[in-house]
Amino acid sequence: MKRANSLEKAVRAHTNLSTFATLVSILEGGHLYGGNPRSDRAAQKIIDICKAEQQKLLRDYDTALAATLTSE
Repeated sequence: MKRANSLEKAVRAHTNLSTFATLVSILEGGHLYGGNPRSDRAAQKIIDICKAEQQKLLRDYDTALAATLTSE
């Protein structure tokens, strides 16, 4: 049961990593028009939040994956 729980945590972390990576890609990819400084600052804040969350999720993913591999 522990292995299944760890595997589920790893899958969820990986899925969330993909979601945050998509958001960063969209915002960094020039999809904001007009060069509005306020929008640019807001986009950068969102990018920073997403990247910080990605780092947390990477740690969660690595921990869950390691637990899955050691519980075989």
